[in-house]
Amino acid sequence: MYHTPYGDRILLDAERSLFTHSLGMLVDMLAEGDLDFGVASFQQLQRNQKLVTLYRSARALLHPDEPVLELTAVVESAVATVYEFVKDLIDEEIDGRDVPGESFWRSLVLEAAREQTAIDELPEVTDDDTQTWAFVVDCLAGCVLWDNDYESQAILDMPPEESKRFRATLGMTDDYYTDVAPDPPDEQISLYVDALRGLTANAR
Repeated sequence: MYHTPYGDRILLDAERSLFTHSLGMLVDMLAEGDLDFGVASFQQLQRNQKLVTLYRSARALLHPDEPVLELTAVVESAVATVYEFVKDLIDEEIDGRDVPGESFWRSLVLEAAREQTAIDELPEVTDDDTQTWAFVVDCLAGCVLWDNDYESQAILDMPPEESKRFRATLGMTDDYYTDVAPDPPDEQISLYVDALRGLTANAR
């Protein structure tokens, strides 16, 4: 289970499909080598840490019997990366760098948005305004992520007492920003890649 603004829950139906399709492509790319996916907190991790953190986050979001995962900057940045990647994929789709005329990713986003958001007017599946699609994806991410505190590293520079009060006000644990992602040896990484591919194959 995952602690979202709408309670402890897992992703279902179209929301689940969008997340797992994006995650599956991320995993395939990370299996080939490290890449920059645009979310600074996630990008600071080593490749092996990225894969492990994606696995932990995905387990929580996709399995009802998984204990609720403690939210940290590392965990939330991994989830944010999956949604940010959707924006990149839509941009590629609109630019024709994917299959010309296809609207696969926009269709996934629309289906999820119809189930999960209260946007008054959703775009047509053929709409080519990338900013419009980025807004819809951000709304979907907001159904899982509380905010973008995972990017607010300035708290680490605050005096200890001020930092403690700030975290308490926002409901953060003491180790929200200092939690370190596991960094398994290279020989174990294929196990995480296979496990992630199993999660995405079973959940799409």
